[in-house]
Amino acid sequence: MLDKIKQIYTQFGYNFPVLIAFFLPFGINYAIFILAWTICFFVFDDLSNSIKRVLKNKMTYVLWGFFLIHVIGYFFSNNKSDALNAIEIKLSFLAFPILIFSSSYHAFNIKKIVIAFVSGCILACIFDLFRAAYLFYFQGVNSFFYSEFSYFMHPSYFAMYLIFAQLITLLFYPKWLVNLTDLKFKMGFISILFLICIFLCSSKMGLITAFLLFPTTFGCILYYKGYKKVILALVFGLFFSTLLAYKLFPTPFNRLKVALQVTQSSNKIDKTDAESTAVRILIWKESIKLIKENPIFGTSPGDANAELVKSYQKEGLTGALRKKLNAHNQFLQTFIGTGIIGLVILLLMTVGAFIDGILKKNYMLSLFSILFIFNFLVESMLQAQAGFIFFVFFFCILVRYNLSNISINRS
Repeated sequence: MLDKIKQIYTQFGYNFPVLIAFFLPFGINYAIFILAWTICFFVFDDLSNSIKRVLKNKMTYVLWGFFLIHVIGYFFSNNKSDALNAIEIKLSFLAFPILIFSSSYHAFNIKKIVIAFVSGCILACIFDLFRAAYLFYFQGVNSFFYSEFSYFMHPSYFAMYLIFAQLITLLFYPKWLVNLTDLKFKMGFISILFLICIFLCSSKMGLITAFLLFPTTFGCILYYKGYKKVILALVFGLFFSTLLAYKLFPTPFNRLKVALQVTQSSNKIDKTDAESTAVRILIWKESIKLIKENPIFGTSPGDANAELVKSYQKEGLTGALRKKLNAHNQFLQTFIGTGIIGLVILLLMTVGAFIDGILKKNYMLSLFSILFIFNFLVESMLQAQAGFIFFVFFFCILVRYNLSNISINRS
C-alpha cells in the first residue's frame, strides 16, 4: 500500500506546486498545500538524493541564510511576538528550497506549473472585472480603480502578478503551446485582459514596471525575429494609445502626477500627510535614521516596526503613525531589522539573481528580479503573504529550472 502511494506521489507530486501556482492570484492561505507537500516529501521521496540536490544549489544557502538571520534575531528582540511572526513569515525561505530544489520535474510538469499561474491570473482578472461591472450597473458604485478593483489582494501585488504572467505569455506561450488552435488570438485576448487590469489596479510602480518591461521585452522579441520596422510602428502606437488612455481614463495618470509633484517638493511635505507617496518619503527618512543608529546588526526583525512607530511618534508623523506603517521599502525594512548582513543576503536574492540570470541566459529569472527590485523600492513585500509566497515560490522555480530551455514536446 505504501509503495503504491509512493508511486502516485512520484508521478503526480508536481500537482502540489501546480495548485499553489494556480491559487496565488486569489490570496488564499496556502498552508495546507505546503504542509501536505512537505509531509509527502519526507515520507515518500528519495531523501538521500533529494537533499544532495538541495545542498548542491548555491541559492539554498542564500535563502536559508535569510531565514536563519530572522531566527537568530528572535533571541535579541524585545517584542517576542513580532519576532516569532517574522520567523513564521520567513518559513517559506526554509521550505521551498527543500521542496523545489530537490525536485526533478519533467519539462511538461514545469509548463503545467507556470501555465497554472497564468490561468489563475486570468480567472482573477475576469472575476474582478465582472464584480466591478456588477457593482457599477446595479449598485452605482465605481469599483474600477485601485483597491476597489483588486478584490483578492492589494492592487500593487496583483499588478505585479499580472506583469509576471504577461511576460510568461509573451515569451513562452508561442513556443510551449505552438500546437494550440488560434494561439495568436488567445494570446491577444490574454494580453489585452492583463493590460486592462494592470491599468485598473492603478498601482504607480505597477504602471512604471509594465511600461518599462513590456515594450522592452516585446521589442527584443521582434528585433531578434528581424521585424525592425514593426518596432518603430509599435513605438508610435504606444505613444498614441497612452495619450488616448490619458484622455479616457485619467485616474491612474493623476496618481502618477501627484506622486511626481510630491517627489519634487519632498522637503515641503506636511508630516500629517497620508498620501501614499508623501508618507513613503517621510517613512524612508525615518528608516534611514534608524539604520544609521544600528547599521551592523539592526534593531532585530521583531523590533523593526516598533522602532519605526516610535520614530513616527517622536517626529509627529501622524499619517504614518495612525496606520503603524512599515518601511514600505523591503531593502530598508530588511536593513532596519537585520543590519548589513540581512541587506547583503537580500541583494544576493535580487541583484545577484539578476546578474546570475544574465550570465546563464536565464532571462526569465533576470526579468523576475527586475520586477521585484522595482517593487521592493516602494513596498515591504516580504512582510505580507501575497509578497513572500510569490517571491520565494517562483524564485526557486526559476533558479531550479531555466524556462528558456524547456522544450516544446510533452516530455
